[in-house]
Amino acid sequence: MKSNAYQNLRRVLDAIDNVVMFVGCAMLFALMCVVVGDVALRYLFNAPIHWSYEVVSSYLMPGLFFFAVSHTLKAHAHVSVDIVHNYISRRMRYIFEAVATLVSIPAFAICTWVSARNTMADLAMAAESTSGLAVPTWTISIMLPIGFGLLTIRLILNAIGYLGTLAGGRELLALPPIAGTEETAQ
Repeated sequence: MKSNAYQNLRRVLDAIDNVVMFVGCAMLFALMCVVVGDVALRYLFNAPIHWSYEVVSSYLMPGLFFFAVSHTLKAHAHVSVDIVHNYISRRMRYIFEAVATLVSIPAFAICTWVSARNTMADLAMAAESTSGLAVPTWTISIMLPIGFGLLTIRLILNAIGYLGTLAGGRELLALPPIAGTEETAQ
């Protein structure tokens, strides 16, 4: 794959990630508003918001996580163990990143497939949540295939970038910064 095509694919994925991340940020704001409102009503007027727990636990928290997971990988903000990276060559770091990414792709591809299949089954059965809100369950489960799918695509593009860099010698994708070095300060 040519470098321009690769960079164009990354830009498209980044744009989608930004939109999904914006939705996740809006969900965080809504979560804060619901929790503050619920706590205030509960303790000031002894009248809690009855639907707050379900909305927070079924929609807002999963949305925050799944809508941010791909963007978090892009920002190198996932937990990583990089103590070995201080003692190996740059090429070996690319090899490690490529192997870790290639191992992750099938796991998250399976998660995407299973969650998409379950969401489609919920949609086909018109299943509703059993709580007081009685909302369609697919509106809850759709967040999983979106998050897992974007993460899987990001992992595939990262693998192509790492392997392309190893094969061609020209950096297609920068390595994640090593904690405790000047790389992280940039």
